[in-house]
Amino acid sequence: MELVVCIDIGSTHTGYAYSSKKEYDERMLNIHHNEEWMSGHANLHTFKTPSIALLQQDKTLHSFGYEAERKYTQLQDVKQQDMWYYFKRFKADLKTKQFRKDTVILEEGGKSINGVSLFTIILKYLKIHCFAGLEDSARYGTSEVLAKYNIRYVITVPTKWDNASRDCIKSAAKKAGLNPHYIHTESEAAGRYCRLVPIRPTTENSFYIQKPQTQHMIVNLGGSGIDAAVQEILEDGAVKEFPKNVGNASGGTRVDADFLKFVSTLFGNEFIDLYSKKNRIDFLELQYEFEVKKRKFSLESDQGTSLELPSSLVKMYTTKYKQSLQYMIDDTDFVGKILSQDEYLILNKTVMKDIFGPAVKSIVGYLTNLSRDPETKKCDVIILVGGFSESPVVTGATRFYFPKSNIITMEDASLTVLRGGVLLGHNPEPILTVTPTFSYGIGMAVPFNGNQHPNEKLFLAKEKQYCSAVFAPLIKAGRTVSVTDFSRSIKLSLNRQLQKVVAVPVYASKDLRAKYASEESCYLLGKLKVPVGDQDKVVVRFLILGDFLIVEGLTETFRTITQESFSLVPVDKQS
Repeated sequence: MELVVCIDIGSTHTGYAYSSKKEYDERMLNIHHNEEWMSGHANLHTFKTPSIALLQQDKTLHSFGYEAERKYTQLQDVKQQDMWYYFKRFKADLKTKQFRKDTVILEEGGKSINGVSLFTIILKYLKIHCFAGLEDSARYGTSEVLAKYNIRYVITVPTKWDNASRDCIKSAAKKAGLNPHYIHTESEAAGRYCRLVPIRPTTENSFYIQKPQTQHMIVNLGGSGIDAAVQEILEDGAVKEFPKNVGNASGGTRVDADFLKFVSTLFGNEFIDLYSKKNRIDFLELQYEFEVKKRKFSLESDQGTSLELPSSLVKMYTTKYKQSLQYMIDDTDFVGKILSQDEYLILNKTVMKDIFGPAVKSIVGYLTNLSRDPETKKCDVIILVGGFSESPVVTGATRFYFPKSNIITMEDASLTVLRGGVLLGHNPEPILTVTPTFSYGIGMAVPFNGNQHPNEKLFLAKEKQYCSAVFAPLIKAGRTVSVTDFSRSIKLSLNRQLQKVVAVPVYASKDLRAKYASEESCYLLGKLKVPVGDQDKVVVRFLILGDFLIVEGLTETFRTITQESFSLVPVDKQS
């Protein structure tokens, strides 16, 4: 029994993901994450937690992530923080420089620790946290059963890191008890996941398939900045990767900083400075509240953003200045843009746009420079991953400023690196194959043969006799296929006059002897609808990509291609 665990310690957020060999063999994208890290805010539960570590005076770990952030805030209240080590976004500096065995990382109060020692502490914690969750969930059985698993660890690192930097992480992993472990770059992991899911710039485009002689760029929009790497697929399927640097850009943390500037401008620097020191936990809650709204805000919405203020803030302000919040707002440049209702501020789109503005402008500038780069122009697509690329504001901006581009934003972009790391842990080889347990094909009409076909399937079209719903497999169960190779093709002729669309029914069957799509062993996955001209013919072929089936229809007359993706048959139907 085998299990792969991938750990991604990011500049702003950290997480892990895992899957068993059995799950990978059944559905390779069946990957699990931590059930959700709890921030303490009612609406902020995330699959990754802030990259924050709190160490005690003896440099042992007290807490990590949200818990560390809250504990340190409490220590500040009682003025005991100087006896602790508080590392917030400790990896940010290492994104722009290499990691060495003598690298020192500074904490918020100016104290330091050896970088390898800090990563050792954090990796050990994440390992313990992961297995505590697995034991509680009993996903793979009892703790005794779990102990029998052979576990491989994958750790992702920045693409820019050299071999010496990677050796530092290897040293930390070994000391933390993560053995055996494998190091992959963040862009390498992201590229592997993108290779196994159907992606395309728009529904009018064909899916991008990573096959030999194709080239793409992975752009990681993280919290503290942007990383980019060009990946070229070689003839043997191997990936040749090299970092791309066209300047710096802001990430999601710039939006957080500009929100705090907005709050200080609205309430006054003196008041916010006083409030944040007297009510540290509540001030942290305000930042969590904005984080929730930041993830959902879209420039396409005309609705205002409702921001719940801590009751302590409203009480302190009204008591100190003897006036309502609305009275204060109406005396600022925000008049008409912000409405106060009880303990809520309703921010109109202009205010939120101004908060996001500098970060978005920075990203647009970065992508503009990328699009002008000669090497980028050779890329078939540019793939956006990372947490900040999930923001509706960022996706909206890329659509607006690059309407005809080949930019693709991944779904669940913040988890792309983690999921790709798990996939690499199961199979790092360049050639990917799959052996389906179902046959996949189409339901089609063929000329009727009285010796082979039942009479109830006989129908007439264009004065000819046909047999309906014949199951024609294009991919057969038990036969190994490459994830980048299309199947054999089938040519379909029109059997109706003035037909404008051909709806090709796509089926799966576990019965190798299935003859008709109407049999109980056949499952209808969906239909590919192909626009056609008069007397046209459609050439249909399949491709398995991860847990998806790509179905393509090519018209002979206009040479137009229509593609659709369908999920493969669920595991619960494979029994």
